Amino acid sequence: MNKLNPQLASVVFGLGLLTAGLGSAGFWFYARAHQPVWNISLYRGPVETDVATRARTIGAVLREQGIQLKPEDVVVPPLTAAVTDGMEIDLGIVQRQEKDFKKTLIHPIDVDYTNDLNVGEIIDVQEGKDGLEELQTEAFFLNGEEAFEKVLKSTVLTPAKDAKVLEGTSLRQKMYRLAKRARVRKIITMNASAYYPGPEDTWPYATGYTSTHLKAGYGVAAVDPKFIRLKTQLYVEGYGYAVAGDVGGAIKGNRIDLCFDTYEEAVQFGRKNARVYILR
Repeated sequence: MNKLNPQLASVVFGLGLLTAGLGSAGFWFYARAHQPVWNISLYRGPVETDVATRARTIGAVLREQGIQLKPEDVVVPPLTAAVTDGMEIDLGIVQRQEKDFKKTLIHPIDVDYTNDLNVGEIIDVQEGKDGLEELQTEAFFLNGEEAFEKVLKSTVLTPAKDAKVLEGTSLRQKMYRLAKRARVRKIITMNASAYYPGPEDTWPYATGYTSTHLKAGYGVAAVDPKFIRLKTQLYVEGYGYAVAGDVGGAIKGNRIDLCFDTYEEAVQFGRKNARVYILR
């Protein structure tokens, strides 16, 4: 039979006497006092707390620090993991918050690109208007910082009104161009015809100039001054930018006569109803 080492035997004997003298509670305090101390780091987001502990598990460390977790909170490593010296514990404290608020609906801008206008010519056809909506959201915060938000309910109180814009794409050489961005004052439908300022079409009045002393060419429109004031800026669908710069004996009321650079273009345009935008 192997004999017990005398030194070890005396330690065992001493512990036995200690247990008998102190009882189980006393022995627990004695053992607790002689447990090793672990130095660990506790993180809540970027905030670090250094902790010295004799706790054996992560869960015990948190209880020791007075930290009560909710079911949705996150701990890495898990609560049952054993504590080791130098360990890092990451806490993810989750908070939920509902919010009710109103939000501006930014109006969309619908851009219609047209070859009737030259590059750089822009017309605001319809002014946009922002709307308003009422939102109920649920936000989740991780360690005090918003992680994400989801919409629970959305109610449009005032719909947004789209802005409509015409923007040119043509590179046509024109005598008259829209010098700056313009806005539409009103839109009317007119009976449009075409003319060429040469002798083929305007003899014996083919002077090359209009009644308002503008040089005749693409971009000049003859109108009834009682219907549209002379020198008014216009945009004609299918034609482009024009200035009301001429009159004609047959141009009365809802008639408009559009000038072209060639006789062939004028003939090709013919006569048709066209939407005319009065600009400002």
